[in-house]
Amino acid sequence: SFKIGQISVPHLVTIPYSHYCELARWALDMSQTEYKEMKYMPGYHMKVVGRLRKKKENRSNSSFAGQESDHHGGRRKYSVPLVAMPDGTILRDSWEILEKFMGPVDPFWKDLLDNKLGISLRQLAYFYYLDPNNKDLLDNIIKQTTFSERVYWFFFGNIIKKSMYELMAITKENIEESKKIMFDVFEKASEKLNSNPNSLTEESFFTPTDLAFCALGSIAVFPKKYSGNTVKMGSIESFPTDYQEIIKFCRQTTAGKFILNSYESKR
Repeated sequence: SFKIGQISVPHLVTIPYSHYCELARWALDMSQTEYKEMKYMPGYHMKVVGRLRKKKENRSNSSFAGQESDHHGGRRKYSVPLVAMPDGTILRDSWEILEKFMGPVDPFWKDLLDNKLGISLRQLAYFYYLDPNNKDLLDNIIKQTTFSERVYWFFFGNIIKKSMYELMAITKENIEESKKIMFDVFEKASEKLNSNPNSLTEESFFTPTDLAFCALGSIAVFPKKYSGNTVKMGSIESFPTDYQEIIKFCRQTTAGKFILNSYESKR
């Protein structure tokens, strides 16, 4: 924990394996900003984040976990990432962090990535990671946390998992719809990249828009350098067969190859 206004470098608050948090982390890394990452497990993060977002003006207007199930926007009080700045201000979400340190994002792609790709992939990933049949996936994440977090998860993990299922409306029917949305966005991105291999925009170089797409789309292809190696997600071979098939398919698309190449050369 830390006190806002008493820090000398930006503090990035994350659930470390989150792809929205990866977007923020990558932006800070790519801009060569000195910062400190404060990592928390779901549930354990609420006290710290709730305190930092106590004032409503410190809550974002972008997508949030709970939007899938039509929960009240008050859930944004506990959303991550955020960056606490040394001057006491809060950068409220991935997009404010990205645009502060890297520059503006194309509005069309920002809406598509935030409200379509990001949400559908979050729902899909948690569907597999929270499935009791895939216990090893979640255990691998938990063992990378602090002792206090592991104790917390031991006592409250089942309650947190149930809450996450409800918040993100994780059902088999919804997962099928999420797959369609994800594939549709990858198809749109592939079409654009077929005409301009360098960027989703009209530019000839890697832009903040491209960084956002690569970060939010990363858990559809699982590049080796995901999270800048802040957290180890496990080998693809350890994933359920149907998730492996999704990853293999996405990796063969133009959009998937763009993400993999960008991670290899720029992450």
